[in-house]
Amino acid sequence: MAPALALCLALGAAPAAPPPPPPSFGFDLLPTEPAPAADEGLARALRRRRTMLELHQGFGIATVALMAATVLVGQLSYSDRFSGGPATGRWELPHAELEAGTVVSFATAGLLALLAPVPIPKKSEGIDSVTVHKWSMLAATIGMASEVLLGILTVSREGFANQASLATTHLVIGYATAGAMATGVGALFF
Repeated sequence: MAPALALCLALGAAPAAPPPPPPSFGFDLLPTEPAPAADEGLARALRRRRTMLELHQGFGIATVALMAATVLVGQLSYSDRFSGGPATGRWELPHAELEAGTVVSFATAGLLALLAPVPIPKKSEGIDSVTVHKWSMLAATIGMASEVLLGILTVSREGFANQASLATTHLVIGYATAGAMATGVGALFF
């Protein structure tokens, strides 16, 4: 028996009660585990982001293939129309169809990337491959919008003296847009 307890029993006194625990303020500043609802919400947002970015990647690859075909057929159409020989027009419809597919695929890929949730904010650490991709795609977006407008303007100038110079400008911007896309895609692979 402990000496303090033996002394208390011998004197007929009750042993002292242990001190009460400190009062609780009802909150924990540093919880050991996140709340299950927060975990599920974060997991759902991450799954959605992953799905959207995988679709973005698929549409991006399709857009690169379509853009390459559009540039090739656009060059053939330009050469057919403005090389000095008789224009056959055989490349105009394929170029227009490829251009429409490229624009739709590009816009879809862009919207998927822009609308994907960002549940964990990225800390800025300077210029990385994703930053180069984003800036290159911004340049490609400006180029793509310019191409659509310039293509419509070029077609509307049929029979006017400035149609050839508009077509040349359209061609140059097409190559620049393809270059911006290649830079953006290349930044993610190399």
